[in-house]
Amino acid sequence: MMNILICDDMKSDAEKLDTLILDSGFDVNTAIFDSGNNVLAHIRSGAKADACFLDIVMPEMSGIVLAEKLREDGFTGEIIFLTTSNEYAAESYAVDAFSYLVKPAAIDSVRGILRKLRARRRKSGPEDGLLVKSGASARLILFQDISYVEAMLHKVHFRLTNGLEEIANATFRKIVGQLLNDERFVQCHRSFVVNMNDITAISGWKIILRSGRNLPISRSYPDVKKKFAKWILRIEQ
Repeated sequence: MMNILICDDMKSDAEKLDTLILDSGFDVNTAIFDSGNNVLAHIRSGAKADACFLDIVMPEMSGIVLAEKLREDGFTGEIIFLTTSNEYAAESYAVDAFSYLVKPAAIDSVRGILRKLRARRRKSGPEDGLLVKSGASARLILFQDISYVEAMLHKVHFRLTNGLEEIANATFRKIVGQLLNDERFVQCHRSFVVNMNDITAISGWKIILRSGRNLPISRSYPDVKKKFAKWILRIEQ
């Protein structure tokens, strides 16, 4: 569980970022503040935050000044600046900023930052997986054992590389968010997410798996071929 703090004097921007973070699939708690003084009071009260998303341009106290005060108070969490440009890059070094997030935020950028935050907190490896609940039981399914996941008849079906199947008591949207936080997975259709390690080829608008099964590529997901090509280049290096 990551505790994340958002500070932005623009309420709509803060709420949009909060929604993106909560919909990212990561296990997070969030808190929203509209001023630096409220953030300082929150942290000084003993509240914990693993990361702070701070808008740089705010009227009473800029994000840069807020970050400086947080560091002076001994805050050791990560700081991510919300900005519309990189003109404050030099100042960010003084407060050991973790990253920048360009406004308006996009879900892929948010997921990328959260993925890096999680990696810094713990080492990810092939043992990572999902705890899948089915009825009264629960089972850890390793990412490496998943061929693809399918939404069918209001249920989520995990098709495993060994030919077996697990059915989860969860929404497809939630499972998709969790899987896409791991770089080996890509969504190719509104009903399918596939492990690129289990793809042997992409032909036209279909994916060919090691099992010989074909999955459709929806025209709503035109970047699948490009993502697969980048994945292949990466694992071959």
